[in-house]
Amino acid sequence: MIKFSTAVFLTIVSLALIGCTSGPGTAPKGSEVAIEKAAIAYAEDIKTGNYKIITTEELKKWTDEGRKMLIISTLTADDDKNIGRIPSAVGSMIPRTGKELTQADKDLLIKTAGIEKDRTIVIYCGFVACRRSHIGAKILVDEGFTNVYRYPAGMAGWKEMGYPTTK
Repeated sequence: MIKFSTAVFLTIVSLALIGCTSGPGTAPKGSEVAIEKAAIAYAEDIKTGNYKIITTEELKKWTDEGRKMLIISTLTADDDKNIGRIPSAVGSMIPRTGKELTQADKDLLIKTAGIEKDRTIVIYCGFVACRRSHIGAKILVDEGFTNVYRYPAGMAGWKEMGYPTTK
């Protein structure tokens, strides 16, 4: 994987180039400040989380190839039911903020991840600015899991691409 500083640099350059070439800005509704805040928070999450990231296209390729991995949705059971899940994903709900996180939430996530610490685990939530996947990925890294990926686009990105979901 790309080192954190390179990944952040490429993300910022990509956003800048998109913004410079796509008309009034990168945000669909013209809220560049919201995009900026989300990008900065996302970069900080990656830096402090010490996990890897995976793009929508990479994750789809991995699923199509049948790559051995565990995919974890950190959304609520109601969200999974209403929005759907990435095929083969299992649920382990994480609260929206770290302040709401309980030991029971952590224990369930660790139990869901299993005992194989070098297993490839992809963890996601609803969308880039949603922090549930960051919280979950960080917990797993802190617990000694060594091959943790955060899928930041989450269900919004997966569905945007028209990829299949299960309920």
